[in-house]
Amino acid sequence: MLRVTAIPRKLLLQNPFHIAHGSSDYRENVFLQIIHDSNVAYGEAAVVPYYGITKEQILQDLKQTITAEMILKREALTAVKRFSHSMSACAYTSAIQALVMQQSGPALAGSLEKQYQRGSSFTISYRADVQKMLDSIRTCGFSTIKLKAGFPDDVQRIRLIRQHFPDLVIRLDANQGWNFEQACNIISELNTLNIELIEEPIKGTVDEIRMLSELSEIPILLDETVQNAEDLRRYAPSVSGIVVKLAKSGGPQAARVLIAEAKQLGLEVMLSCMIESSLGIAHALTLEPLCKWIDLDAPTLLAEDVFSGLTYQDELPRCSISSLVPSDGLLQAFAMAKPFIEE
Repeated sequence: MLRVTAIPRKLLLQNPFHIAHGSSDYRENVFLQIIHDSNVAYGEAAVVPYYGITKEQILQDLKQTITAEMILKREALTAVKRFSHSMSACAYTSAIQALVMQQSGPALAGSLEKQYQRGSSFTISYRADVQKMLDSIRTCGFSTIKLKAGFPDDVQRIRLIRQHFPDLVIRLDANQGWNFEQACNIISELNTLNIELIEEPIKGTVDEIRMLSELSEIPILLDETVQNAEDLRRYAPSVSGIVVKLAKSGGPQAARVLIAEAKQLGLEVMLSCMIESSLGIAHALTLEPLCKWIDLDAPTLLAEDVFSGLTYQDELPRCSISSLVPSDGLLQAFAMAKPFIEE
């Protein structure tokens, strides 16, 4: 028996998420279920508003691209380019990874799901009321935080946070919210505030990013700018590292290839995520041993997860793909939906 179904599912956030691209209080991701004989596997496609790709486009991409032959052959990495959107490919290739792990047994699962060593950062989204941000930092339970930047009061706010938390590890993510001139001025001031790294300061040319890196005493990492291996090779000489996300790469297999190429070019890697459920994070964690920094806190930002089985112990996310349990609501939604492959 083969049955393949895709559905959208709203993920409510505990607090509104404010970044340089806008604000939201929920994300609506697309979930894929593949039932093959006695095996059931799931994949998740993150829907990111500022990428300009809708849940409808992802659903269409999955339904038009996935074939029974692809699944029976367990086609994964070679299938990524078949999809129009990397998020769709991520959902499919993640589900294929889970199917392969189920069929191969403990040996393969053990090789992928190693003992995790690195704690995750916790994202503090922007708030105009800085006291609320200070309260969130004080109660989050994490010693490493990622602050969203790209707002008019960045330096003042970050300086105040550093004054209140002198030992806190602070990472910044501007999401291209600065222009080149702003970035030069801001980074010059940030150099004295003991910032661990800065993600995606600008949407700029290779030369502009190189000049920022030369100015900055803080490592600069690229996220949105590096979407594929071609981007990686173009920008590699200009930065300290890149941010790898499964949804951006096309799934765990493609992300593994990108990480290997980044290392060959002398770059460090941050393993990160979109707003995703524990399902997306569990698949990302199979790549944790390959990366220097971890930013996999998305489930902690959700009001309610659609999978259970992931925990954070001393800031370390811990989970095996096989231990994940879909919620009753998600299972009911799949049961009510019409499969697009059934044979």
